[in-house]
Amino acid sequence: MEKEREIRAFIPEDYWIITGEFKTQKGEKIILFCEQQPKSEKEANRIIETARENKWQVIGVSQTETKRSPRPPFITATLQQTASSRFGYSPSRTMFIAQKLYEQGLITYMRTDSVNLSKEALPQIYSTIEKEFGKNYLSPRTYASKSKNAQEAHEAIRPADFRKKSAGATDEQKRIYKLIWDRTVASQMADAKVLRTKIIANIENENQKNGIPDFSASGSVMVFPGWLKVDTMSRGEDVELPDISKGDNLKLLDISGEGKQTEPPGRYTEAGLIKELEKREIGRPSTYAAIIKTIQDRGYVVKEGKTLMPTDTGEVVSDFLEKNFAKYISDSF
Repeated sequence: MEKEREIRAFIPEDYWIITGEFKTQKGEKIILFCEQQPKSEKEANRIIETARENKWQVIGVSQTETKRSPRPPFITATLQQTASSRFGYSPSRTMFIAQKLYEQGLITYMRTDSVNLSKEALPQIYSTIEKEFGKNYLSPRTYASKSKNAQEAHEAIRPADFRKKSAGATDEQKRIYKLIWDRTVASQMADAKVLRTKIIANIENENQKNGIPDFSASGSVMVFPGWLKVDTMSRGEDVELPDISKGDNLKLLDISGEGKQTEPPGRYTEAGLIKELEKREIGRPSTYAAIIKTIQDRGYVVKEGKTLMPTDTGEVVSDFLEKNFAKYISDSF
């Protein structure tokens, strides 16, 4: 309901996205976006007109190599979030599937808030990485729990035997098992290296009084996949930009502006709500699925697509609690 009130109080603002299509000296096409989003149509039109009337050139090209580190092995909350966002599984369904895998002895206990891996598991993971991908992919790591309330009675959720890349009796079980296998193995792998390129352009005659904001394009290319070799769904697209140098001329082929409005904050999905509960340290690993199920079973919330919407009943209950029991339902209590 806090989120719902934010949405109701939201006042949309207009803005314009300006996109230009250019041709490089070598004849390749490139799309550049205006770095500022003007708030008025008049300013958007001024930028477009100035862009059309002047010659263009590249004023900067920067390349930086960045690293992407793997994420820690799964705990209850992160397994529920990832299964929800990737497969659309509800938290209770994910826990049911994980329970079945646990009963078959395929994974460790699935109600945990610890990101630690046992001394028995680590050598198995190291040998799996070396054998499958090579020594340069191995990077032993230890992770620390972010939550100060973490009990850490059990280790992270991991496969019992890493030699089994696929396991489970049903398709759902195989999906969740593979998710756990990938995440655990990836957690001990080397950083991925990505080369990020940014091209900035503007009109040649910048000294004139009515200058315009810079236009730019960004791209990224994988230099070394590292842990993304295993967790391919986290990879994202490679966006290669044409080979351009600072000072090169560009020919403007087309430019247009599209009017938009700022959007109110989004409502929670099941994955988003669990993330928020975890951040505020409400509930424990064993209760996330039950909380999400209860608020729906009692009709406080309905699920529309992936989104959770508070009902009239939910609003009345929430208002009543805040009015009469503000102290007891505050995060700090």
